[in-house]
Amino acid sequence: MQSVAGTRLFRVLLVMLSIIVFGSAGYVWLEGWQFSDSYFMTIITLSTVGYGETHELSTAGRWYTCALIFCCIVAMTFWTAALTSFIVESDLAGDLSRRRILRMIARLKDHAIICGAGRMAEAVIERLLSKGRDVVVVDEDKERLNELQRRFRKLLVVEGSATNELNLAKANILNAKHVVAALDAEVDNLLISITCKDMGSDVAVFARSNDVTIANRMRKAGVDEVISPSQICGDRVSSLIIA
Repeated sequence: MQSVAGTRLFRVLLVMLSIIVFGSAGYVWLEGWQFSDSYFMTIITLSTVGYGETHELSTAGRWYTCALIFCCIVAMTFWTAALTSFIVESDLAGDLSRRRILRMIARLKDHAIICGAGRMAEAVIERLLSKGRDVVVVDEDKERLNELQRRFRKLLVVEGSATNELNLAKANILNAKHVVAALDAEVDNLLISITCKDMGSDVAVFARSNDVTIANRMRKAGVDEVISPSQICGDRVSSLIIA
């Protein structure tokens, strides 16, 4: 839906374009100037830069210029106000949207938090949403989050690093039932796992790791399940060969 400020800005823009067209036509008609000179005179009048007259003006031309200056001042005033209103409203709309999402997240209980927005995270999101689970994704890649939201309408997101406990708090970690640490950096997954266990002792944490050393540290930190994509892939391929 088009915003009120956007509609107002569009209307003021049409008014300014009309002033340019009719202002230029007026100089052509009154002074007999070429359109290029008339257009230039209208533009410098509209912008109030004060370059001076393009050609010497007649008495009628001077009165016409006075009227055009008044119209230009009014139009520029409305243009500045409309542009400022549009920018402020756009920022406000984004802020209100984020606040609304955070309020929705705060009301969740027993939801799943997915840390990361990669392919593994996307597969988990798709499966959970298809089962009717509430899912919150925490990631700092804004474009990727927007892409996931376009695909999954019911998905809730928190923009920011998942290793930051403040962002996990925004995702309502205290009322979450499951956390999936699915970032590409395994050290980050370890940090997320430790943080989640410290913030919510009842939450079940599943973490991705292909590194044996880090996987062992995850288990010592209380991670409920360590997922190794390469191990899962290897087990699947070997089972197909043996079968």
